[in-house]
Amino acid sequence: MRAILAAILVLLLTAAVAVPHVHTAPSSGECAACVVRAGDVAESQVPDLSPLPLAAGEVVLAPQSRPKDGAPLGAIPGQSPPRA
Repeated sequence: MRAILAAILVLLLTAAVAVPHVHTAPSSGECAACVVRAGDVAESQVPDLSPLPLAAGEVVLAPQSRPKDGAPLGAIPGQSPPRA
């Protein structure tokens, strides 16, 4: 019974999409069938996923700031960090 209802539904939807129709609502735009009919075909191009070549030069790190004295705020239980 479900298969028969599914087949009827498919035939009904196919007929509704295939038959030319008019959009009577003033601001409805296009229906889903018109959007699908006028849509672009999906491209099957695969992006290049090969790893990038590594630079053979020397790695230069940014200068480090001087270490601060004491524990940072929030490191001691019960002490909350300052609000930003």
